[in-house]
Amino acid sequence: MKKLNIVYTCNVRKPGMDDLRYGEFEGPATIAAVTAALERTGANVELIDVGADIYHQLERRKDQIDFVFNNTEGLEEQELREAIVPFFCEHLGIPYTGSSPKTFINKMDKATAKRIVAYDGVPTAKFQLMLPGDQLRNLSFPLMVKPYSEGTSIGISQKSKVHDLAELNDAIEAVYMQFKQPALVEEFLPGIEYTIGLIGNYVLPILEFDFSKIPGNPQVRDPYVKSIENPYVCQLDWNDKTKGFAEMAIAAHEALEVRDYNRMDFRERDGQLYFLEANVIPGVHPTEADLTNMCRHANIAHADMIALIIHAAVQRLSLRYPGRFSGKTEVLEGLAASTIGKAAKAGVIEHRGRVYSLLGN
Repeated sequence: MKKLNIVYTCNVRKPGMDDLRYGEFEGPATIAAVTAALERTGANVELIDVGADIYHQLERRKDQIDFVFNNTEGLEEQELREAIVPFFCEHLGIPYTGSSPKTFINKMDKATAKRIVAYDGVPTAKFQLMLPGDQLRNLSFPLMVKPYSEGTSIGISQKSKVHDLAELNDAIEAVYMQFKQPALVEEFLPGIEYTIGLIGNYVLPILEFDFSKIPGNPQVRDPYVKSIENPYVCQLDWNDKTKGFAEMAIAAHEALEVRDYNRMDFRERDGQLYFLEANVIPGVHPTEADLTNMCRHANIAHADMIALIIHAAVQRLSLRYPGRFSGKTEVLEGLAASTIGKAAKAGVIEHRGRVYSLLGN
């Protein structure tokens, strides 16, 4: 059997990269686990640490690789940063996993993402983009203040929840000084937070973050809270309420035109679920990532999670690149079938002609 040739693109975290801006870069544990999982699918794997020369790195390999497993976050390019590898792959005719440049750009502009999902009927908190000196319009305190184009809770702390104009102005100034971008100011949602993940047409078990159970009474998932929260995270069983949550996540997923895999954050207020943001390249750490934890609750190991992501991408890409994967995916097909065969299942949801299966209990 012929082997797939996969290039694994990511930002490698090196010694000395301690600033929170490097929080989305991949450490040795993730790189080793993902590489092993890709090789397990029957592939030759080459790692590329994405930098300024990424276009030339891809151009040299374009005729030798079958597709790129893209897990690249970028750094300084703001809303363009997650779109760079997909854009170059499109230009060079290289298949790749995950979403299109358009989706990444829309997602990285959090205000645009909120407008897109709201148009398709997904509730989102009232918001305003603000620079230092701007006047607040028609929003009620308390408010949440964060950079409009960052991920992984970068730029978020417990001080991001503000209660008056003085705190608001200080928070906007802090965002602008650190990130040179407007702040997304939105009405604070005081309820429980949920994160909902998808791989292909499978909805993973929903994770619940009840902040009242976490030491210190935090109000938001800042980097510190994320570092201690795992013992307090609950997995929800499927019932009418959580199936309604899944329907809302599917609607947001499709509105943003996300492909292959995704993780979305929501919060409740007065019984209503509200969209916070999408994580179109969710973390894939072998033990700590939310997506990994969701899969574990569905009886899916980390290596099998990576196989499902690859399988979803190959199914989609085979339509665009007929024959490219011929004779190279037998191992992958077997792994995907075995993984879904062992996973717990709880029914299906149909949304605009597409059928999504619920995994978990």
